[in-house]
Amino acid sequence: MIRDELYINGDKVDVGDTDISLNYKSNLLTDISKIVSNNSYTIKLPKTAKNLALIECAHLPSSTTKFPYLKHVGNVLRNGIIIVKDANVVLLSVSEYIETALSWGNVTNFAEIVSSDKKLTDLEYGTEEGTDWVVWNNKGSNSAQFPLINYGFNSGDSNVWYHPAITVKWILEKIQEESGVTFNFPSDKKTFIDKMIVPLLTRNDSQKINDAFPSSLQMVGYVIVESTFSYLKLNYIGDSTQQYASVGGPYGDRLYTKYPITLKVKGTIEMLVQYNSGMDVNNQYLNLRVSQSDSSGNISSVSTIERKNYAAYIEAPNVRLLFNFDDLVSIESDEFMHFTIKAIATGASSSVLSLTVYDRNEISFGEKFPLVPNLPDIKQIDFIKAVASMVGLFALPDGENGIKFIPFDNLSANKSKAVDWTNRVIMAYNSVTPRNLQYTLDNIAQNNWFRYKEDDNVMGNYDGNIQVDDATIEYERDAITLPFSACSTKGGVAYIPLYSYNEEGELEYNKTNPRILLLDGTKGIFKGLEWTTLIANNYQTYKGLINNAKIVTEYIRLNSIELRDLEMDIPVYLAQYGCYLAIIEIKTKENDICECKLLKL
Repeated sequence: MIRDELYINGDKVDVGDTDISLNYKSNLLTDISKIVSNNSYTIKLPKTAKNLALIECAHLPSSTTKFPYLKHVGNVLRNGIIIVKDANVVLLSVSEYIETALSWGNVTNFAEIVSSDKKLTDLEYGTEEGTDWVVWNNKGSNSAQFPLINYGFNSGDSNVWYHPAITVKWILEKIQEESGVTFNFPSDKKTFIDKMIVPLLTRNDSQKINDAFPSSLQMVGYVIVESTFSYLKLNYIGDSTQQYASVGGPYGDRLYTKYPITLKVKGTIEMLVQYNSGMDVNNQYLNLRVSQSDSSGNISSVSTIERKNYAAYIEAPNVRLLFNFDDLVSIESDEFMHFTIKAIATGASSSVLSLTVYDRNEISFGEKFPLVPNLPDIKQIDFIKAVASMVGLFALPDGENGIKFIPFDNLSANKSKAVDWTNRVIMAYNSVTPRNLQYTLDNIAQNNWFRYKEDDNVMGNYDGNIQVDDATIEYERDAITLPFSACSTKGGVAYIPLYSYNEEGELEYNKTNPRILLLDGTKGIFKGLEWTTLIANNYQTYKGLINNAKIVTEYIRLNSIELRDLEMDIPVYLAQYGCYLAIIEIKTKENDICECKLLKL
């Protein structure tokens, strides 16, 4: 007789005459994002005093306990053997019974990746050169980080350079580090994955990186104009990746930018002005102006930020004034920024104002190229699914927070490890006939299409098809559609129409769909990633599984130890049918009897 014990949060529960039915599911032939937990059905527990105390009297409307709203830790013992460890237990309802549900075998942290809708661009990153950003400039020759890809620009164009590319390995490691999930790939598939790269096709800026590397304006003097007011002379300080501004003008006092930009101007200006009798020292203004000039050089003010001094010190015959700035200043391409004071300056300190690029959408050539902000706009789970599907892997939970990716070929390769259940079968008939035999799999059609994302700019068809000879099922379906577009090939490298030239011969940047490539030395290539090639290399066993499918359902006697040690990627052998079978699902019943759904290999 089976004796089941249930522990919740370490406390033994009164189960009474309740049978705990367990359900073990394989992820074979299913979407990785649908990695399902093994689960129980609803467990009805008797309303004993012990059980009511365990749920903290949640059956009472007056109860304030949070027990029903929390997940709890559960363990199931069968005949003294732990067959379910550290399961999630939730309280469903209390009526005649205390109804609970138990789930296990799922990877909690991975479930968060699936449900959170986090994108690749949501990955954490810092401000370190080489790790978090690279300088986007002409390197002179291609490299693994700036591979040769035909983007549509002329090789001698001085206004652009090849975009950086990130390895798939790097992205997967980022996801693992942040989520706490471990991905385990078979060595041969890992070797192929390590050759895969994702070119960064956007030019998104990073406020985080901008904040870490401000440029600055240094006050180096003044110019008196018409004996009525003064211009402050400026010196622009910025490294080679911050060449978005320059200083010029008739007095060396104007900050020009290469393109429309918003700058955060922050800091203090200290200066001396001539003291006049009756001067209101507490009412002096320093104006930060954004102005533009006509063709004759006449200035027309566009906008002015008036900064009243917050402190004044009389140092005869002068007054020392202090001005504070913490402002956002927008400058168009035909405008400039300068400072004026309605007084006669007599001295200026070397005050420095920090300049930080603020809220700019795109970087320009020659600047810092952030890596994570320019990853494809793809959900993390969709990226993982895409990579796994391209190399023909399905996923199974591996420990508490691991995912092991299994090639379909492993099911056949593991026949030598098969578990012999021949003598465990409880025959329904005297003849050698399965209790139930099905001939179709769920979600399989006569034509199963494996596709890249549609893109009108891609010449050629790189999709693939696996056919099933079964006239009784749906005609066609999209088995997999990748979040990447395919690539044409020009000059032996991948072609991505990221740039083009207009009628005036000016270089134009074009938005385009994400791509995935293989790194061949310092070249980005698409050859080898056509779905026909991927299917030929990775889906031969899969073809056999879905063609002439036979799904056997039998009652099989499995003891507690066998359930505990169950491995879904190890096939079973049934001599009465002379074949090996993959486990699809196991449901426990009474007296060690399990209803097993198996797929003939």
